[in-house]
Amino acid sequence: MAVLLVGTVVVLPSPQSTLAAWTATEYGRGSLQAGTVNPPTNLQCSAGVLTPPTFTWTLPAAGGLTRTGFTWSLSGGFTGGGTLGATATSVTVPGGLLGIGSGTFRLVANGPGGWTSTPVTGTLGMLTAILYSCSVP
Repeated sequence: MAVLLVGTVVVLPSPQSTLAAWTATEYGRGSLQAGTVNPPTNLQCSAGVLTPPTFTWTLPAAGGLTRTGFTWSLSGGFTGGGTLGATATSVTVPGGLLGIGSGTFRLVANGPGGWTSTPVTGTLGMLTAILYSCSVP
């Protein structure tokens, strides 16, 4: 049995430099606007025996970009979070998200285009199986 192999060799030229450039000026029209999403104010909390932490706040000051809602999250050993409507002024952290220890509660106001306010934070914890704690700076 005989096998015939046929091959093709292609030789490509080496790349060459070019002097091509764009020299035309382009103009556009539009407007830029700057703004901020105001953060919630007056963060407070309460907790106790069989009472998981509840954080309350005052709606952000007037002005700034239109608020579309709030996002809260936990860190420092706890995981969880959620979103709230634009007029929400409180959230109770479900006790099931907490274990013995402490962590941080973080709240931001959301605005258009994914913009968020600076966060406001508090600490929370579970001291025993039934005793919760929280504080704000």
